[in-house]
Amino acid sequence: MEEEQKEEIKENEETETPKEETLPKETPSTEAPVEAPQIEQETPAEKAPQESPKEEIPKESQAKETPSETQPEVKEPQVEIREIPQGAPPVTQPEVSAQPEPSRLRQLWQRFLESLKERKTKRLEKILQIAREKGEITNDDVEKLLRVSDKTATRYLNELVREGKLKRLGSPSHAKYQIP
Repeated sequence: MEEEQKEEIKENEETETPKEETLPKETPSTEAPVEAPQIEQETPAEKAPQESPKEEIPKESQAKETPSETQPEVKEPQVEIREIPQGAPPVTQPEVSAQPEPSRLRQLWQRFLESLKERKTKRLEKILQIAREKGEITNDDVEKLLRVSDKTATRYLNELVREGKLKRLGSPSHAKYQIP
């Protein structure tokens, strides 16, 4: 009967696929050591070459390479070189000075300043015209009329007050301006 059980165990071991390899615990015993059946399993290192023949790149080199380090290939523009026929006059470039003359710069600067003054004068006249029509004007009215910031509207109104063309009424935060 014992022989039959041993044969059944051997058949079961041969037909069953081993799920996990377990190592027998070493315990001191007086009996002769029994050899555990050897199960042949491939390690992951042995499987890898069979699955894909790709080259393995070390993880360190992968971590070092970032998209910012990889630069696209820059192509230089191709220049067509033509031969100059004999007897052709030489091509000369007109001389261009790197900087304009100082007198020219002064003229440009003066013209720029004049255009700023003209623009400011027109804006101040608009403010006075609205003040005459409505009877009074506020900082918010100037901001909307001229599409300028709060600070610029305040500067325009203060200039008109200094020139005596407007008179401020009320506190500075809620000021209204009238023609005197």
